Amino acid sequence: MDGLISIIVPVYNVGKYVGKCIESLCGQSLRDIEIILVDDGSTDNSPGLCDFYGRRDARVKVIHKGNGGLVSARKAGLEAATGEYIGYVDGDDWVEKGYYETMLRYMVQYQADMVETEHYMDAGAESRRVKSRLPYGRYSTEELIPVMLCDRDFNECRMQPYLWSKLFKRRLLEKHQMGADSTIQCGEDMAVVYPYILEAGSVYIAEYAGCHYVQRRDSMTGIGSMGSREADRALIRYLKQAFEADAGHSGVMLGQLNQYAKSMLLLRQVSFFDRFPGGKKLMPFGGLEEGQRAAVYGAGRMGKSVYRYLETESSNGVVMWGDREYALYRQLGMPVVPPEEIVGNQEKYDKLFIAVSSRKLARNIQDSLAGSGMDRGKMAWLTEEFISGSYDVLHPLLETGCG
Repeated sequence: MDGLISIIVPVYNVGKYVGKCIESLCGQSLRDIEIILVDDGSTDNSPGLCDFYGRRDARVKVIHKGNGGLVSARKAGLEAATGEYIGYVDGDDWVEKGYYETMLRYMVQYQADMVETEHYMDAGAESRRVKSRLPYGRYSTEELIPVMLCDRDFNECRMQPYLWSKLFKRRLLEKHQMGADSTIQCGEDMAVVYPYILEAGSVYIAEYAGCHYVQRRDSMTGIGSMGSREADRALIRYLKQAFEADAGHSGVMLGQLNQYAKSMLLLRQVSFFDRFPGGKKLMPFGGLEEGQRAAVYGAGRMGKSVYRYLETESSNGVVMWGDREYALYRQLGMPVVPPEEIVGNQEKYDKLFIAVSSRKLARNIQDSLAGSGMDRGKMAWLTEEFISGSYDVLHPLLETGCG
C-alpha cells in the first residue's frame, strides 16, 4: 500500500504518559509513517522526552512552540506533515501495533475519504471497548448527514467526533484543520470532523478497535472540570458559520446543531437552563424543587455534569451517585456506588435523575432498577417537551454577555 501517513501528537504536560504513546507509534507494523510531536509549551519533562525520541528514530519530528492550545498544536503539526494521509493521537493515549496499517487498508480497499474505528476506554486496570453507533460499512455523505450530529434519540452523535479514532486525507483535511478557530477550547475535534464530513464523499465505519483513550484523574474527565460559557459559544458559533456556508445542508445541520447545543450544555453547563420558564433546577429533567433531595444515576459525562451542578450550584446537593460501572469510577476517585445501594436507600432522596445521553439506555436503566424494587415515580430522564419542543438555545447561547 502506497501513501505515507503523518501522525500528529499534541503534547502538553503529559510526561507520565507520552513515552508509552510514542513507543506505540514507533512500533507500528506500518513502517512508512512520520510521527510529529508538537510540544505546546509544556512545563514538565515532556519536551526532553520528545527530543529523546526525535534523536532515536528518524521518523520522529519534534516541534517546540509556545502554549497556544490544542487547535494551535494540531495546526503546527499539519503544517510540518508531508503525508498523503493524516492521523492524530493525544499524547496521553496509545495505539496497538497494527492500528495505522489496518486503517490504511480500509481507506484504500473501500476508496473512502475517511475511516472511523472503535476504541478502548482505559481507566486504571480496566479497559472497555466503545462500540460504533452506526452499523459497520461504507457510507456516502448524504447517508450520514441526517444523523451525523444528532439522531432521533436527541443527543446521540452517530458519528463520534474524535479525531484520534480516524484517518483523513490530507487534501481534504487542510482546509478544515487550518481554518478552525484556534480560540476553541472545547469540542476542538468537532470543529474539524463535521465540516470535513460535509465535504467528503464517503466514510468507512470499521469493525475494529486499536486506539486506547486513557482516562486520568488529573485530566479533563475529572469531576471538577467544567468548560466556560465563552468556550462553548466559540464552538457553537464556529459550527453555525460552517453549516450556514453549506447551502445544500444548512437547514438540516442547523436544526441538528440546536439539538446538539442542548446536549452540550447538559454535559458542560447545566445552569444555563435555569433561565428557562419556571426557573426550576434541572428543568430538562422535569425540575427539582427547592428542598427536594436528589440522587444521580450515571457517572459518564452527563452524570458528572449533573452531579457537579447539584453539588456546586444548587442548595440541594446529591444524596447518592450510582452507576453499574462503579468500580471503574472509584479507581478515578469518584464517590460512585453500585445500583443496589441506589435502590436500597431510595427513602433518602426524592428524585433519581437518570443522567445518560441515550433514550434507549435510560429506559434500560429504569427497567433494571424497577425490577430490583426502585420506585418508578422517583426516576426522571429528559422530558419529551425538552427533547422535541421548540427550545431555541442557539440564540441565547450566542448572545453577547449572557453569562
